Amino acid sequence: MEKPLFNLPAYYYSRFYHCLLPILSKLPVSQQIKIASRGRLFFMQQFSKQKFIQTDTFSENNRLSKTLWGIKFRTPLGNSAGMFKNGEGYDTVAKLGAGFYIGGTSTANPRNGNSKNGIDLPFISLPKSGAAINWLGLPNLGDDKLHKKIITESKLADCPIGWSVMRSPDYAESEGIEHLINSLWLYHDNPQIDFLELNESCPNIKAGGGNIIPRIEQISIAFLQKRQRKLPIILKISNDIDENALVEIIHSAINLGFDGINLGNTSTNYVDLRHWIDLDDRKLFDYFTQTFGGGVSGKVLGNNSLTLCATAVNEVRRIKPQQEFHVIRSGGINSPEDIVASEKIGVSLNQWYTGFFDNYTRYGNNVYKNLYAGK
Repeated sequence: MEKPLFNLPAYYYSRFYHCLLPILSKLPVSQQIKIASRGRLFFMQQFSKQKFIQTDTFSENNRLSKTLWGIKFRTPLGNSAGMFKNGEGYDTVAKLGAGFYIGGTSTANPRNGNSKNGIDLPFISLPKSGAAINWLGLPNLGDDKLHKKIITESKLADCPIGWSVMRSPDYAESEGIEHLINSLWLYHDNPQIDFLELNESCPNIKAGGGNIIPRIEQISIAFLQKRQRKLPIILKISNDIDENALVEIIHSAINLGFDGINLGNTSTNYVDLRHWIDLDDRKLFDYFTQTFGGGVSGKVLGNNSLTLCATAVNEVRRIKPQQEFHVIRSGGINSPEDIVASEKIGVSLNQWYTGFFDNYTRYGNNVYKNLYAGK
């Protein structure tokens, strides 16, 4: 990655790109996507390595904190998987005021990610819709390398570290599960990691078919039932799941010993989502989804993720599991109102990605402070 011309805080690069959007929108859509994809890589490099962030957002005894699975979370909001695929950026988001951090999603083997039409790791934001689309394809350095990584030298007691892992699509399903189980044990032995997230929701790869319940049964037997320390593992499910299937999966996840469920990543339900896309963004939306596919994220997922989470919370309350089991919401988190809505239905934690960067462009290093103003 090329070095920046000026050593500026990441916020200024974000604002600069936002100001350029009216000009960039005049370019052919393919050029817009190429510029946005390269710009995203550059920006994330600058964002992840920021130093000298000064914030007085929260103290360790703030009234927003909560304890889940015996782990203290400074607030109920942190980044979703995919923001820091190779375990970078903890110090940045911790200083900004995140309630927790998640690295990954990673796979057993290194992956370069997707490339098509001369564009590596295709991505585009749809600013008027508060949405984004990506077709990244799980680029990461691989679990053999990442499980050894020192994520931070300055871990905060109330900003725990999670890690997201996924069965690699580069193997047949049975072999992929074997590698996944080995990876879970690798992260199990990393003392910096406080909880794990098993990603069964990525829309940007060919996942190899099969049914989720037999897969998580194998995970339960080979890992969950043999854990040697209190290490919660959360099952992450797609935002596109049918509610009846969700109820079935919740029953299985609880019976198999999982500690929570996360709903639910990006969406590929382009037909329905298109109605929520601003008219000025639709040309980009149509070109990207028809050319690359990929997962849609942002505010357009908010209603569906909240509905799914309400179903999940109600079912968990009905089952009354013996273990501590929490519902986590990701997809569409963008505002204080979204956090309040989650709290009202009983969601324990929230994750954001597109919403974070929308807010970061406006508020810079006060991104979390602004969100919780008045709390």
